[in-house]
Amino acid sequence: MFEALLVPVICIAAGCFFLITNLIRLANEDKLSHYLHHSPKAKLWVAKFGIEKVTTWSKMFFLPAGALVGAAILSVGLRALLVIFSV
Repeated sequence: MFEALLVPVICIAAGCFFLITNLIRLANEDKLSHYLHHSPKAKLWVAKFGIEKVTTWSKMFFLPAGALVGAAILSVGLRALLVIFSV
């Protein structure tokens, strides 16, 4: 039984993490700015396109897309738990 619960629980935890972090950065400009200045991946984008463009793109495309991915992973985990416990 434990093996069947492992993947749904991991999906739920990962989905919650991605959803919460993306929504926090979307709502709080300071946290987004801190991420863009300190993340190695974001530094490459900032060096290539500039902080203003990357901030705008993050707010318009990347963070909402990340929130959707987090919500999708969360819903997959919840759906898997529903299937496991409905039998």
